[in-house]
Amino acid sequence: MEAVTITSPPLSLHHHSFPPNIWFTATNCNNCNNHQTFKLKALTRRQQKTPTFAENDAFPDSLPLHTKNPHAIYKDIQSFARRNKLKEALSILDYLDQQGIPVNATTFSSLIAACVRTRSEDHGKQIHTHIRINGLESNDFIRTKLVHMYTSFGSVEDAQQLFDESSSKSVYSWNALLRGTVISGGRRYRDVLRTYTEMRALGLELNVYSFSSVMKSFAGASALSQGLKTHALLVKNGFIDSSIVRTSLVDLYFKCGKIKLAYRVFEEFGERDVVVWGTMIAGFAHNRRQREALEYARMMVDEGIRPNSVILTSILPVIGDVGARKLGQEVHAFVLKTKSYSKQIFIQSGLIDMYCKCGDMDMGRRVFITQRRGMQFVGLL
Repeated sequence: MEAVTITSPPLSLHHHSFPPNIWFTATNCNNCNNHQTFKLKALTRRQQKTPTFAENDAFPDSLPLHTKNPHAIYKDIQSFARRNKLKEALSILDYLDQQGIPVNATTFSSLIAACVRTRSEDHGKQIHTHIRINGLESNDFIRTKLVHMYTSFGSVEDAQQLFDESSSKSVYSWNALLRGTVISGGRRYRDVLRTYTEMRALGLELNVYSFSSVMKSFAGASALSQGLKTHALLVKNGFIDSSIVRTSLVDLYFKCGKIKLAYRVFEEFGERDVVVWGTMIAGFAHNRRQREALEYARMMVDEGIRPNSVILTSILPVIGDVGARKLGQEVHAFVLKTKSYSKQIFIQSGLIDMYCKCGDMDMGRRVFITQRRGMQFVGLL
């Protein structure tokens, strides 16, 4: 078997578009009488000297950027965004900026979402700069995404400035500002209330997501009077049948210490999902009503609903507080059967804490040694 060099591709491959400075190596096969049976491998001169883009993870494949059309480059950027590789995506944006190639809104949307997931404010600001360069900052869709991004970083002032500069404000952009302000912390209660009041004064059609954000803020601030007023408004406007709204009300009343009101809203549910059951269990635990929390956990399981990680994180401290070691072992067995839960650090830390509170230090140590994660040491302390 010998290698031969071909100065140009076979005629059957002329319809392909190859990068400049391509040479081909062909492996001569036995009984081969034409070019079509050769195994061809395309390499650029630069790739012969340095690792390909695929090898150093700069680009998804080995073809240089200048050989691709804009649509293919957008796909590369979106691929990096999905994998949270923002540094690589930004290097492509820099290249496109230098070449004067515009980037579309869909691509920027995927990058903003990646910044929110990774809580990367520095990358977010760099992407915002590229959005300005591409003249998309006035795009309502992108502006709403940016507002949400900055509020998720806790930069409410930056988000508010962007929002104020918008010429047309839809309910979606208002909701982005509301939700982001709520996420940034309970101290923003007055900001949320002001935004909520302004939305109503403008006659905007608030939806269930608007009210959900508002109720969450009221719950965090234990603003019972505002919660009661909003509850009445929800009934008046026909939003009370939404499970999202009802769950927010249950959480509000528990946070305000109004357990009977929370129970009444819960009883009005037609079909109860794992989220509302989790809210009830967490609410009882928050109010130091451990027995009721365990009772509702049993009721939930009896209705055929499997507890999620949020519920397990809520119930383990309760089990430890009442010393229900046997029940704790049942929960532990369930966790071990569910691989996705057995690897979650908060659940493992909860198990360690639960066993220690129940006086079973040996089992607590065994869980700690088995899992061996540094943060779980807090449970042993």
